[in-house]
Amino acid sequence: KLNDSATSSGTCALLAAGAFPGLSNLLAMEAADSLPAGCQIEDVGFNYFTAGLGGSGDVNLYITNLGFGDEMPQYENGKLKYFKTLTGKLLGEVEFYTHTESTMARRVGSKQVFSWPFPEAATVARELKITGRSHACMGTAPDAWNVMLGLLVDIIPRSWWRSEKFSQFIADFSQPLVKATDKWLQLTSPDGVGETHAMRIDVTATAPDSKNDVVVSTIVQGHQSFRKCVGESTAEFCINLLQSQAQTREGGVQLVEQRFSNKEMRKQLIEKMTTTPGTIEYSGPIITRKNTDATVGPSRLKEVLKDVN
Repeated sequence: KLNDSATSSGTCALLAAGAFPGLSNLLAMEAADSLPAGCQIEDVGFNYFTAGLGGSGDVNLYITNLGFGDEMPQYENGKLKYFKTLTGKLLGEVEFYTHTESTMARRVGSKQVFSWPFPEAATVARELKITGRSHACMGTAPDAWNVMLGLLVDIIPRSWWRSEKFSQFIADFSQPLVKATDKWLQLTSPDGVGETHAMRIDVTATAPDSKNDVVVSTIVQGHQSFRKCVGESTAEFCINLLQSQAQTREGGVQLVEQRFSNKEMRKQLIEKMTTTPGTIEYSGPIITRKNTDATVGPSRLKEVLKDVN
């Protein structure tokens, strides 16, 4: 709505420019660009994991709680759909690694996730013109938190979660437990940080030479600290905007996937964001070939989608 006024005034605004969404959007575009020629993109999946909030729990818990009251915007059969009862549903496990011997396999492994209304499930899917399904989900540690949140979302009406007072009350009530968990994670973590951030992005496409197979481009990224990854990613986006504005006063309101649709421009930023201090691993695009019936993403996603509206 503000794009025209931003353009005329030379003001540049970049939306959802952090780690996820933000860096995740870049990685999805990169994964899609790495698919073999002739592939038609069907699905895109965003899978996130955080363990330990390092003192940032107040805000994160509040935002997460509010989100449980929202509809889940994601694509189904190539069209945007708003699922009224999907947000917060447990979707099964996601493998946050591409190789069983990798650092991410040892440090994170497979984690249970729940659906949450991240905008990239809609915006990146639209940018890639997918013909199938998109999804966005996240999980945390210990897994008891995921199970508890899943139960609460099933019991408590969505309208309550949309209440700022109620969501803040639940966040405040949970805070002592979160701080205790953060301390325990810090004491037991291999590096003493007590935090772990991970994301897995999957872009699935039709195989150009077979109706029975799909081609999957997967990127896994991990960092010692969710907070630092968000801060470092946001800083790199800001630096990019400032450098661009110093050369040309072009304005406008853009999403990350729109601004960095150019491969070379995107690669430069990805390289900076995936080599920041604390980075555990960045796999780059890994291309695999699977049967059309193979599960890509959360293990129970297809099953859960049959029972929600």
